[in-house]
Amino acid sequence: MRSQSAMPVTASVDLLGKLAHLADPRSPRGRRHSLASVLLCALCAMVAGARHLRAVGQWADAAPQHTLARLGCRISCPALGARSAPSPVTIRRVLLALAPETLAALTRPGTLQVVAVDGKTLRGSATATEAAVHLLAALTPDRHLAAQVRVPAGTSEIDALAVLLAGVNLAGVVVTADALHTQADTVTHLVQDLHADYVLTVKRNQRTLFDQLRTLPRAQAPALGTTRACGHGRAETRTVKAIDLEGRTGFPHAVQAVRVRRYVRDLRTGKVSWTVAYAVTSLEVGQADAARISALVRGHWNIEAWHHVKDVSMGEDAYKVRSGHGPDNLAVLRALALVFLGRLGQDTVPDAIRWVPYEAFTRPLDVIGLR
Repeated sequence: MRSQSAMPVTASVDLLGKLAHLADPRSPRGRRHSLASVLLCALCAMVAGARHLRAVGQWADAAPQHTLARLGCRISCPALGARSAPSPVTIRRVLLALAPETLAALTRPGTLQVVAVDGKTLRGSATATEAAVHLLAALTPDRHLAAQVRVPAGTSEIDALAVLLAGVNLAGVVVTADALHTQADTVTHLVQDLHADYVLTVKRNQRTLFDQLRTLPRAQAPALGTTRACGHGRAETRTVKAIDLEGRTGFPHAVQAVRVRRYVRDLRTGKVSWTVAYAVTSLEVGQADAARISALVRGHWNIEAWHHVKDVSMGEDAYKVRSGHGPDNLAVLRALALVFLGRLGQDTVPDAIRWVPYEAFTRPLDVIGLR
């Protein structure tokens, strides 16, 4: 565990450069605070523990002059060099109006190798007459948000996937997704139009494909890898096998079939249970060795852990705002805050969240890299 006195200073040149080029949704007339300072206030407040817009506004109101200077807030009294923070109303107005894809671009790494696609419902945004907001996100293995879109009411994630990936360069990138996206049209778009590869889970919603994978002759296939882990009172063993399909399924661009068998032993009772999951991939045998296929299959499941952290540690499901682009932009800010919190070297995200507020007006700026 990193010493608490050793605060890592993260370079923010790339972040500040991206902020400087964002399109401001506000009218130039009467604009008093830069878009960058407003968004940095919101981000630092979230890193410091703010979980809703009111708390973000309270953090900005309480920020001392040295913090406002580092945030680039406007000088309201030139004679004294005094600065003023954007008001809670200004922060709220910006976050509700800013185009979500613009803010999501802040978190996208320069190069991508793997992205995991998964959806999440913001349960707190539901009302008596409207369904909760549902977001579809593309995440890198190190939990950087590559893209995010809202799934329009009355449609599904399948329809939103093409929109999600439209602005992302996926040439040579492996896309992983759950069984909902195991569709012929989807994989054709990924491989032929976006020049990406895929690893997709197969369940009984694709009954024919599922039955074909389940009955493949795997007895002779060597195990590609076995991993073992203990935690939460369980010992888990995962064994991965892959077999060359050789055109046996007819599913577009499917080259290998993957089977993951998972054994779980309850350490208290000794009871053993097991499950089997199947997947298909467009990766050739020469492109994906044992370690890589195992990592890709396991890595996609990690996005569920990311959702859990956003709910439990960041309070995402409890948040009720649904106006404008508020739900989308706040979800992006939470994702970006989690990236910075993960760089603190604490044992867990909750440890980092508890540590930052001890110096709430310096530590968030330090970890983001604001000088």
